[in-house]
Amino acid sequence: MKRLMTGLLLGGLAGTVAAQSSTGPLTVEDRVYPRPQSSAAPARPQGQAQGGTPAVPQEGVMVLMQQMQQYEEELQRLQGMIEELRHELDSSREAERARYVDLDTRINALAEASLDKAPQDDAPAGDGSGNAAASNAENDRAAYSAAREKLLARDFPAAGNAFEQYLKDFPQGQFRPFAHFWLGEIYRSQPSPDRNKAMEQFQTVVDDYPDHSQVPAALYKLATLQAESGDTTRARVTLNRIIKQYEGTSEARLAQGMLDQLK
Repeated sequence: MKRLMTGLLLGGLAGTVAAQSSTGPLTVEDRVYPRPQSSAAPARPQGQAQGGTPAVPQEGVMVLMQQMQQYEEELQRLQGMIEELRHELDSSREAERARYVDLDTRINALAEASLDKAPQDDAPAGDGSGNAAASNAENDRAAYSAAREKLLARDFPAAGNAFEQYLKDFPQGQFRPFAHFWLGEIYRSQPSPDRNKAMEQFQTVVDDYPDHSQVPAALYKLATLQAESGDTTRARVTLNRIIKQYEGTSEARLAQGMLDQLK
């Protein structure tokens, strides 16, 4: 009996030794998580497809698709903003053209009114030269009207010569402020604008006829030429003068619009 028990114990001990020699010693992890059988194929690393080619995780594909959609939405938003800005710019240009047309129309109306209301007799009382003064006033009107007709016909060279001749022939002429103003416009509107001469004419209107109706328009033309010449500092000074001295006029509104653009 003892021999039988001893044989069983020795056989069990031999089997345990054989198992350890084939699989190695069992660790705590081996006892809790048994090792896979040697016949099973080794597991593929995560993210690697069969044959050794890396596979893109499904989560990564979704993230890329979401980012592309966000970029497309942002691009559409920016394109919409560009269209709005382009529309605003076109509207501003059209409004500016309309304001210039309105200004020139009013200037023409003022010139016509001045022609109709021109004094007929500038001679001092009691000197016996009433007829000569009346004749001089008529010649004054006729010379200015002839120059202005050339301007309306857009014959700018001929109009410029006519206005310059008018200023020489009538040093006290009643239409001199208008003649200086239109000369400034002619110099400014030439194919090769002479900004210096144009500014001289507008400045003459401002300095020599400070109470004349053409002064606000002459100041605005001055500011425009100053800005076009790159002298934005002087242009701002002139625009602020218009806004302060001629508040509520169309020239003041135009000046404020230009001042906003120069900031």
